[in-house]
Parts: sequence; structure tokens; C-alpha cells
Amino acid sequence: MIQATNELVLGIELNEQYAQITYYHQSVREPMTLGAASDAEHALLPMGMRQDSQGRWHLWDGKSAPAAAVRSAGSGKPDTKEPALYGITDLYGRIARREAISCGGQSYEAGELLAIYFRLCMSKLKLLTKETKLYVMVTVRELDDLQSAVIVEALERNGLDRRQIFLQDYLSSFFYHTINQKKELWYQDVALLTYEDEAIVGYVLHIDRSTRPAIAAVNQAARQPMDEEIRAGRGDTEWQKEKDRLFFELLKKVFERRNVSASYLMGDYFNKSWAERSIQFLCYKRHAFQGRNLYSKGACYAVMERVGLIESHGIIFSGCDMIERNLGMEMRVRGKETYYPLVNAGINWYEAHHVCEFILNGEREIRVLSQPMAEGESIVHMMRLPGLPDRPDRGTRLRMTVWFSSAVCCHIEVEDLGFGGLYRSSGLSWQRELRF
Repeated sequence: MIQATNELVLGIELNEQYAQITYYHQSVREPMTLGAASDAEHALLPMGMRQDSQGRWHLWDGKSAPAAAVRSAGSGKPDTKEPALYGITDLYGRIARREAISCGGQSYEAGELLAIYFRLCMSKLKLLTKETKLYVMVTVRELDDLQSAVIVEALERNGLDRRQIFLQDYLSSFFYHTINQKKELWYQDVALLTYEDEAIVGYVLHIDRSTRPAIAAVNQAARQPMDEEIRAGRGDTEWQKEKDRLFFELLKKVFERRNVSASYLMGDYFNKSWAERSIQFLCYKRHAFQGRNLYSKGACYAVMERVGLIESHGIIFSGCDMIERNLGMEMRVRGKETYYPLVNAGINWYEAHHVCEFILNGEREIRVLSQPMAEGESIVHMMRLPGLPDRPDRGTRLRMTVWFSSAVCCHIEVEDLGFGGLYRSSGLSWQRELRF
């Protein structure tokens, strides 16, 4: 059940061609996709920007020419006496590569550019005011540590705290979208059919209910290239028939030895004009849906669950980015020996970030415990602190920061804070990398 709230929750999908925003606020009954109600095309925000002669930025599709001349960022002077407008296309690729771009005599880092882009996109939300508490989940096809760092930086430049920012990949968004539909749609396996890199790809979501809690996973079941090499010079009519045949064969592989209760066709590549037989087969005794906002809506549901606006279904999503080990420390809290958790298993690595401070009681090393989600022995990871000044017991305060750069690579940094006015900080810090 959705709880009443004054917060604004955004699910933002980013890809090479466009961005899409799905939002939830107490003024709507369920997550809504920006622009989708009136015009589905306008729900897709172009992944490009232009800067006008006044230095103002605008979203730009790279096709429609503004009134004044447009030149690509970093290019020479345009052959016109009109004020130049600088256009940036391939924004997604530039950000992923962390390229700096020069516009109008000013250099912009990737984080700055994406911050401007996010600001332009969010300006379309009339619900966003100074009093609104904003939470954002950004979803992309695949995340790496560089890309995730740029996204976080861009949102922080727009005034968000790290605790208001969440990230996940497309398959995680597919999972969250699915489990927030009617249960009759996902009581069995669920298929996702998408077109990516000139190929149709079929994924299957399976929930293993034999475990407690239940564990869900999405795996690729089939892939069929649909590029020019496969077309092999066929004319349009013949190629449409061949596409239908190839898609039909892929669907048979996806559904083979599986009970699929629902299927989702992502994007507008799939069309009845050529996929007549395939879509008939897809819909036979199954629910089937087609749309473009599955990922942004799934991202919105995911962050709603994170901040407690909807109840958790108690299902762990076991994606490739999930951390499978719990991290913690044994320490004395309020006079009692207890286990202090640093990172809990079952979350994505790019959301795992913990900062804490504690006081040493004569120790000159730190002991971090890791334990697998399932049954298994704990492992003690020792982190020595060479050069730590000699001080009395309980005379040293440390700050520990824990973060991940992949699902199996944890980074720990410890800083010496001294102890108030009694002992000044030595300025020393220590790092340790844990690989699981």
C-alpha cells in the first residue's frame, strides 16, 4: 500500500538516445511518467543539449536547428555572422567516457554537464519546489564505478544528499516494475523482450520461493542478431517475413520448459506489421504488454521501497551487482559488546556506502568481519594502522569510510581524527581493499 507523503520520488532512465522520468508524489495515485499521459513521444527527453548566445542551456535532439547557427562543442567558428549556439550530441557516451567538453570558451567536466542535463529535465516537474524532499533513482543498462560516480556527482551538484541518490541497472528496474504489478502477472516466470545492439534479446525473471527470503534473478534466455549481415540483402517484404520467423524462433527458446505468466515488449521495435505470427504466439494464454517506460517506472518503484513509501515484498533480487557478503565489526556500544553492521548483503554495490566514527581502546589494528548471505563461516580481515601515534587508551578517535567499486571489491579508508583538544590529528590515513 502506498503511504501518503510530501516527498517527490523520481525514477530516471538514461540511455544513448533519451532520458525518461517517472515520478510519484502524494498528489497522484500511482507512479506517473512525465509527458506520457498526453503524448508518449514527449515522454522521451532527448539526450542532447544546446547553449544559446545568452549562455542558457536547453534540451536538444540534435536534429531541429535553432534560429541561430549551431556548431558542435569543441569545433571551430561557424561560417555565419549570427550568434553561435553550441550543441552537444552523444551526451550519454561523453559522460560514460568522462570527457571534458569546451563550449563557448568554457570547459565542462562530465559531472558538470550531466548536472546541467538533470536540472533541465527536472525543471519540467511542476511538483518540484524548495519544500519538496526529493529522492532519485537513476537506471542505466549497465553501471560501472566511473559512471556511477559521475551520476552521483551530477545529482549532488543539484543539491541532493548522497542518501537521496540511488542507482540500478535495467534488469533490476525490470524486477521492481514486475513485482509491483498484480501478483497474477508474476506468480510464474516473466519474460522481457528488448532490442539492443542490433539484436532481439529475451530475458526471464524467475523467483525461487523455496528459500527464505525468496530470491529472484533475471537471466538471458536467448539472443537473435537482426543486423545487416543477417538481413543478407533481402528486400523489405522478404526481410519482414524473415524477422517474424527469427523472432518466433527466439520466443520458442525463451518459453521452452518454462511457465511464463506474462511478457513485456520493451520499446517500439516490435511491430505487428512484421511480427504478426510472433505476437500471436506471444499472447497465446499469456499476458503481454508493450511500452517504453518500464525501466523508469521500475526505478521509481525501487526508490519508493527504499524510502518506505511502499512495503517490501520480502524478495531479494540477485543481480550481477548485488553484494553477497555482510560486513561488520565487533565493538562496545553503550557499554555492551555487540556486532555493528557496516554493509548488509543483498544491496547493489553502488548503494553500499557507510561512514562511522569510533574510539580505540588500546588497539593498533581494526578487525572487519565478512560473512556470506547464505550459511558460511565468518572471515576476519585485519587492517593494521602503522604510524598511529602513541596515546592513552580511549585517546584516539577514528573515522572509517566503506564503499565498493564492484560487487566483489570493497574499499576501506580510516582517518586519524585525534581526540578533541587533547590530541591533535596526525593527518594519517590508511586504506585497505577487500576482494571476495
